Amino acid sequence: MKRRNLFSILFTLMLLLLVPNLAAASFTAEAGEIPYQINSSDHIVIGTVSRVDMFRDHMIATIKVNEWLYNSLPTKTIKVRSGIGTNVAMSTEPNFIQNESVLLMLKDINIDQQLFHVAIGEPGKHPVSDRDAVVKELKSLGKWPEENQIENKTNEIKQIENAEYVEQEENETENKTNATGITENTATTGEQKESSNQTQKSNTIPFMSPISAIAVMLGAVIHIRRNQ
Repeated sequence: MKRRNLFSILFTLMLLLLVPNLAAASFTAEAGEIPYQINSSDHIVIGTVSRVDMFRDHMIATIKVNEWLYNSLPTKTIKVRSGIGTNVAMSTEPNFIQNESVLLMLKDINIDQQLFHVAIGEPGKHPVSDRDAVVKELKSLGKWPEENQIENKTNEIKQIENAEYVEQEENETENKTNATGITENTATTGEQKESSNQTQKSNTIPFMSPISAIAVMLGAVIHIRRNQ
């Protein structure tokens, strides 16, 4: 009985040692090729491992995004799930170490939660030094976003130019409106001054007429007395 138990234990250990190797052998010959990995990926990112959370049958690595190489997302932090855990060791799954820099071929798990796993497993995890090789393959496959970025920049420049043109037209219209207002105000002011002068003249004439009449009357009285 003891020999059977010992044999069972040894057999189990042998299976545990063989499972990773068998799993590794399950990779196709193309799995290690960058073009195959790119075509199998939803996103490609370069980042730094900022945190690693270990669980019984998996780990979650938090990645601070430094650069999106393919199919970028509007997020600066993502989470990557690996099948390695405290009770599970698989050579087919990528292992993550805090503060290491990585280039990852990613497949979506839950975009809303920014959760992904590495496409093709361990072969989908690269050192950052592979960036140039990956970019070269992206360009050859027509998946490098440089052309799109140039087009977007061109559109942005056109939008800015159009906005500046509209703003210039609005300013010119506003200046014309202000100039028209100033002209109207000047004309109104001139009319008001002219009306005021006419009013003053009309007020002055009635005031001078009695004085003239009195002077005439005095002159007449003096003339009559001299004649007498």
